Amino acid sequence: MFTYQIKKYALTIASVFLTLASISVQAALPIKEIALKSGAKLYFIETRAIPMVDIGIDFTAGNYYDPAGKAGLSDLTASMMNKGSKIAGKVKGEAYIADTVSDKGAILGFNSSSENSSLRIRSLSRSDVLNPLVDEVADIVANPTFDATILDREKAREISALKEAESKPEFMLSKQFQSMVYRQYPLGIPTTKESITAIKADDLKKFHQRYYQAASANVLIVGDLDQARAVAIAEKLTANLPKGEALPQSMAALEVLPKRPADQREVRLANPSQQAHIRMGLTGVPRNDPDYFPLMVGNYILGGGGFVSRLMNEVREKRGLAYSVSSYFYPGKTSGIFVAGLQTKKDQADQALSVMRTTIEQFVKDGPTDKELKAAKDNLINGFPLRIDSNRKLLDNMSSIAWNGLPLDTLDVWTQNVNKVTREDIERAFKKHLDVDRMVTVVVGAK
Repeated sequence: MFTYQIKKYALTIASVFLTLASISVQAALPIKEIALKSGAKLYFIETRAIPMVDIGIDFTAGNYYDPAGKAGLSDLTASMMNKGSKIAGKVKGEAYIADTVSDKGAILGFNSSSENSSLRIRSLSRSDVLNPLVDEVADIVANPTFDATILDREKAREISALKEAESKPEFMLSKQFQSMVYRQYPLGIPTTKESITAIKADDLKKFHQRYYQAASANVLIVGDLDQARAVAIAEKLTANLPKGEALPQSMAALEVLPKRPADQREVRLANPSQQAHIRMGLTGVPRNDPDYFPLMVGNYILGGGGFVSRLMNEVREKRGLAYSVSSYFYPGKTSGIFVAGLQTKKDQADQALSVMRTTIEQFVKDGPTDKELKAAKDNLINGFPLRIDSNRKLLDNMSSIAWNGLPLDTLDVWTQNVNKVTREDIERAFKKHLDVDRMVTVVVGAK
């Protein structure tokens, strides 16, 4: 990973903090949505706090789109994007790309997640640094070589990592839980040695041509530049991307888990680890669901609020069964999942699981107290500035807004939406979406 160097152009740490703090208390900075000539969309926030700019592009190209028998293709495509490019017959190798980015004191990275693949750039905003960097990245993202020799190396690394992970309890837990929640949904199909072996360089080229299209891309820019310059950068980055009709932004909805007897919803796997690893959960809601805020605020009380959460109080403080326990809602574009988990001593696994399950059942049944709700709202609202106190955090929030099709003022009204949540809202939402008779459980390593 390359680290950026601000050198003499940097502000002092104290002055940066004070500047960002002054911005944060004014809620979010306005997001501008601009249609580009390339067919892509630009989402832009201008902020002059520091002489830096963060740039991203999100593509409809995540794990969901891996073809049958080739799980891991989207991940390999992303990891190979900066391993070489070819422009007008001139090949630029991975060493050249790495040195070019490093010499400019910048960061360049590609990543693939469950729903999309992304490019991220961080650089000084000075024209003599940023402009040539954008030129290089525009070539890289539009014309990757996907060299077969380098691909074989990356595949070998991936297969080696999979072999090493297979016996680890965390990997076993995640893989089993994923298969039980997602079932035959694309995100439930694991990456294996066989699926990685089946992937060829031509598969990466086809995936790139199909999914790294300008028409389906969201360009994200936050930082020290005006709108005209942001548009010029976005057009440059997307001008030579593959052409084609915009891909459907929606994905098939994940089928809700059915109600089943308890013994049919739990799987236990042996493992010689010193601790038992436990995870339970079920299908959830998409980010744009009306119940998102009641579920988020309620989960802060249940298991998302650290030491002030119900689960932490019942599992750790009262009984000392685990160092940490937590729960989360992971909302996606069309679906989501709820997850709760902990690690504990093997001989305490049954007790810890029972306490965790009972605590969740009780919360779904009775909801929060007025005191708990007030404390949760206060913490979430007062902590909101920390969610937007850097260019990168603003970019990540803007990425979520653009990807999930949320209103551009989502950050402006975020605290209002939290404040509007009532006890009745939480009780209704949890009873609707957190049916314990549908919840699956995985235990790895218990006696």
